[in-house]
Amino acid sequence: MHQTVRVFYFSPTGGVRRVARALGSALAKAPEFFDLSDQDVFIPKADGELPAVFAVPVFAGRVPAPAREAVRRIAGAGAPAVAVAVYGNRAFEDALLELCDLLTEQNFVPAAAGAFIAEHSMLRTVAAGRPDARDIQEIEAFAAAVKAKISGGACLPVSVPGGRPYCAGKPLPLRPQAFDRCVRCGLCARRCPVGAIPPDAPDKTGETCILCMRCVAVCPRQARALPPAGQAAVQAKLGGLTQVRRENQTWL
Repeated sequence: MHQTVRVFYFSPTGGVRRVARALGSALAKAPEFFDLSDQDVFIPKADGELPAVFAVPVFAGRVPAPAREAVRRIAGAGAPAVAVAVYGNRAFEDALLELCDLLTEQNFVPAAAGAFIAEHSMLRTVAAGRPDARDIQEIEAFAAAVKAKISGGACLPVSVPGGRPYCAGKPLPLRPQAFDRCVRCGLCARRCPVGAIPPDAPDKTGETCILCMRCVAVCPRQARALPPAGQAAVQAKLGGLTQVRRENQTWL
């Protein structure tokens, strides 16, 4: 295995980042990390030898559109890749298959794949605290198996669950909104991965919102949240998963 690995992740609220960084750090001594939710992120040139990790969240069973667009900016040149879907304890549906297909289109070889759990971005009591210590141990064990496969020479593409055509991937028709505590500091607008919050009106949310919840996560005054009716809808839809522990899954 190489001394370094390139780790690309799209992580609006931090869960995907934690999984990606744990995996990258277990794979190589000097991993390089690239946050694809940063619209100004530097994209390195293709390297057919250097392994890569791609970690994305699951939105309504799919890879979110801006993450798909970011992956399509990265050329693989035949390099082996690890596909990782991170989801909030409900289901990953077609997202992992979609990510593997994207990587193949970009001339990567998806040699391994994993579906890992992190706190749900809309209802943080679901999968609260995950990835936890047990998850990190499983990520490190997966990394060891990936290193063994890649070091063994020619890598065959992995087969993962999912179906084509992919599921519709329709998120809930909700948008976070600003409340009275908002001081219009603009941090949410600067950090929004799709530019849905106007810099000159950071108390507003535009139609391009993908419900990633980053604005809620980064607000220093906790002045952003889903509207009360939206919070109730999310609680009704996902509340039953609070006491459920989904297991991580991997494929080699």
